[in-house]
Amino acid sequence: MSISEHKKKERRRCHISPADFFSTDVEKIKLNWFLFEFAVELEMFIAHDRQLRSRLLRKGVTDAQIGRFCVHYAKNMRGQILDRIAAKIPHVRISYEEIETFFPLIGDLLVDRILNVAAKAWDSQTEGCEVCPTRCISEKDERALMFDDPYYWE
Repeated sequence: MSISEHKKKERRRCHISPADFFSTDVEKIKLNWFLFEFAVELEMFIAHDRQLRSRLLRKGVTDAQIGRFCVHYAKNMRGQILDRIAAKIPHVRISYEEIETFFPLIGDLLVDRILNVAAKAWDSQTEGCEVCPTRCISEKDERALMFDDPYYWE
């Protein structure tokens, strides 16, 4: 399979859009791009955990709902990220509360499983930041040109 075919198949499964992270042109900033990338990473990690995905489907959770959850979870990280940048907190905390709020009927075992996947996605995302030249966190309020270029998200 060619890389472009692989990307098309991956993209079809993604239920997250860059537009989920801005409502006006002013909100096309690097912090929101970081949150978009984290949401996509989280969705990808959930999608690749076949057992988790299967269990969620049995609980009636669709792939589209998983995508909406990932957007919701990533957006909820904003406050903690800003607090960490301002040195108000020592670490960003990956929390189960938002998982339980979004999926109140899935049970503790699935909440724990999603929490573990979210932590892995966070680690993966932040490890990538170490080598990424975009500097989404240190230049958090700068314009993210990636929002306007489909190359980065299609």
